[in-house]
Amino acid sequence: MKATDPITVAEGYDAMRIFLGAIWRRHGKTAGEIELLIGGLKWADGTPVDPTMWEDWLSAVQIARTGPKREIVESR
Repeated sequence: MKATDPITVAEGYDAMRIFLGAIWRRHGKTAGEIELLIGGLKWADGTPVDPTMWEDWLSAVQIARTGPKREIVESR
């Protein structure tokens, strides 16, 4: 996978959720804000458990798309 490979907004949302879960496990957290956040990011019946988080995600995607572009340097 390259840093410039496209993904859908929903795939990005899932990637963020999976990433946060990995960070949470790596640091041995037993409870707290990340656990609460991950719980709200899960899907139920085709929609996120917390629809406000989905709306926040869509806003973040829009900001990222229209904001300053970063040069992506591929690792060898």
